Amino acid sequence: MTSLNKAISDKDIVACLSSAIIATDEHGRITHVNRESEKKLHLVAPELIGENIADVLPVLATVVMECLADGVQVMDKLVELVDLQCVIHVNPVWSAGGLVGAVLSFNVSDMSEVSVRKSDSYKELNRQLKTIIGASSDGIWVCNAKGVVVTINSASESLNGIKARDVIGKNVSNLLDNNNFDQLVTTKVLESGQQETIVQHVKKTNRLLLCTGTPARDESGNVALIVVNERDMTELENLRTKFEQNKKITAKFKEELSELSLRELEQNSIIADSSQMQQILQKSKKLAHIGASNILILGASGTGKGLLAKSIHKNSSRRENAFIEINCAAIPENLLEAELFGFERGAFSGAAEVGKVGLFELAQGGTIFLDEIGDMPLNLQTKLLKYLDDKQFRRLGGTKEIKVECSTISATNRNLQERVQDNLFREDLFYRLSSFTLEIPSLCDRRDDIPGLVHFYLEKYNKKYNRLIRVSASVVAQLKTYSFPGNVRELKNIIENGVVLSEDATLDRYLANIGKGNPPLVTNVDLSTASADMDLSATLNEVEKQLLIKAKQRCNTTRQMSKVLNICQSTVVRKMQKHGL
Repeated sequence: MTSLNKAISDKDIVACLSSAIIATDEHGRITHVNRESEKKLHLVAPELIGENIADVLPVLATVVMECLADGVQVMDKLVELVDLQCVIHVNPVWSAGGLVGAVLSFNVSDMSEVSVRKSDSYKELNRQLKTIIGASSDGIWVCNAKGVVVTINSASESLNGIKARDVIGKNVSNLLDNNNFDQLVTTKVLESGQQETIVQHVKKTNRLLLCTGTPARDESGNVALIVVNERDMTELENLRTKFEQNKKITAKFKEELSELSLRELEQNSIIADSSQMQQILQKSKKLAHIGASNILILGASGTGKGLLAKSIHKNSSRRENAFIEINCAAIPENLLEAELFGFERGAFSGAAEVGKVGLFELAQGGTIFLDEIGDMPLNLQTKLLKYLDDKQFRRLGGTKEIKVECSTISATNRNLQERVQDNLFREDLFYRLSSFTLEIPSLCDRRDDIPGLVHFYLEKYNKKYNRLIRVSASVVAQLKTYSFPGNVRELKNIIENGVVLSEDATLDRYLANIGKGNPPLVTNVDLSTASADMDLSATLNEVEKQLLIKAKQRCNTTRQMSKVLNICQSTVVRKMQKHGL
């Protein structure tokens, strides 16, 4: 009997059975394939040993995994294998240590030549499907109807920090028990029977995955498999976090933007210590940020209209493009159109052989600043209006329409409404240019800016001429009482002259007589027309009127009157209107 046992082993017995037998370990790895299985399924046993049954026989694997998951026998399971109807039996294998594997057995009839070809096609299709799943950059899980993992691809291994051999054949509930995932979409699909999508946090890899679980149903409408697609959302989440951080930084930047902008404007010699200039600069900053065009800057000569136009450009989204400036009063009428709009070859006598690009074309995408717009000739105003309406024009002597998109800022020291009444300026152009209006007050109307301007130009010209000249606070206070009819330009020239010419360490002696050179306008005021009971207010009004009359008789312009009276030009105009002069 002993010799008989040695002669016939269990392995030999299994190999001779007429039923096809395949055995796996508890993980679904194939441990044994008998000859009948090789014959019926056209397999080569040595090539299968150690392979996971889900990778080589996925149809049979579902039944095997079900047995391994539950530890119970599966009997009379009808499975369609290529073109064969097979009845499958799967038995769990137990030992003292617990479940150690499963044995699958089935019987099939002899396969015809057609069946062989179909079997080969099936195996090829299976290899292709395996290749496709493996090549996907998204993670893919496949589980059976009980949540047992059938297969996962390499992308999923990487995303989740796991190995396929460690999870195939196990129920997904075990993965939650291992505390590697905060939730799993497979469990939700099993509960609802519908497609589910969640954002899943993988603790091991610290990744956020967008997971969509889709149930695959059999012919009876029951859930047979659950296919899970995983997409890495970690980088997107990092970008969202950075975006939120940038939003907070931007909000903080906006809070500080006003102060920073004012400092930048000071560097460009726009000093805004007075409340009037603070309001103007705040408004100009807002216009710059919204990309406003057709801005009209008003103000007396020397108030800094050009600097304000440049600051609007520098604070706008057009700052990287050109800022083109032209003084409309400084160029002869017959040349101004050619400068602004360009000309074609031979457009007029003496024109360049190749023509010329105009300033509007050079300002494409940037800003054009039309200084002294009030002095633009009437005939050219019409062409300018057409451009502002259509954003296109023709060069002088040309026939082709040229499209240009740029911001337009204009400035003048003239009263354009009076020019309109005198038929020297087109009313429609005036309204077109003045969509937004900024009026810079004369320096005498914003005296709080004088100390800052004095120190700014003193530092500037000390550096330029390599000097160390200073000025006392008392003299600066005295300068605040001077009218500066030439506005900032006059103050600038005074400081530059003082730095260059002063032989002292300070400008005090040089500046001491500023504003004191004007001879007295009147030494006696005629009050013969005043009544005996005239009060102080009425008397002062009468004195003011007589002073204006005498100044008007002596001077030809309100500018000259402002110098004689030691007040700013705008004040002269206002008071003359008050007294009907």
